[in-house]
Amino acid sequence: MKLFNPIYNEENCNNLQKDLTSAEKWSEASLLKFHPDKYCNMRIGRSSIRNDGYTMGKEQKTINKAETVKDIGVTFDSSLNFEAHMSEKINKANSMMGIIRRTFEYLDDKCFSTVFKSLVRPHIEYANQVWSPYLMKHITALENVQRRATKLIPGYKELDYKECLKRLNLPTLSYHRLRGDMIEIYKILTGKYDSSVTSNFLH
Repeated sequence: MKLFNPIYNEENCNNLQKDLTSAEKWSEASLLKFHPDKYCNMRIGRSSIRNDGYTMGKEQKTINKAETVKDIGVTFDSSLNFEAHMSEKINKANSMMGIIRRTFEYLDDKCFSTVFKSLVRPHIEYANQVWSPYLMKHITALENVQRRATKLIPGYKELDYKECLKRLNLPTLSYHRLRGDMIEIYKILTGKYDSSVTSNFLH
């Protein structure tokens, strides 16, 4: 369960505490008690209004502050730049490439495309509509995963990146993310999602 509230003044803080209390009562009535060690409080933004004393449970245990929170496979941070998430996924993708390098004695173009698309690329593309990078350093770091991967193919080490992609019929990762964004926008504009979701985007 996730609760959030824009904080502009003390009243907003009090309202959020009331929501927390209501959620706790609901959990007890439903016999689905929340695990106290899994509570966390993450503040997003630069508001001067601070309240780090939110509590949960009969013991009024203070909820611990967190700089990052993982939710359904995506690591959110207090600045929403998703740097921690991207760093983690890049490391996982590189680790998978290491496994591939040690497992396969030879990779031709077709085999590489299949292995890369199924075992490596998902690590750095899952839910990217949420965390898609906007800083060049992050865009480059992600692209370098695919750039290095193409060098696993015999005869590709001396080729430039564009030529590698051309021979493999692969798009750049940045283009692939852009294409995914456009598909999501199309779904939103054409009512493919529930109206409660699309109403947040269409005004």
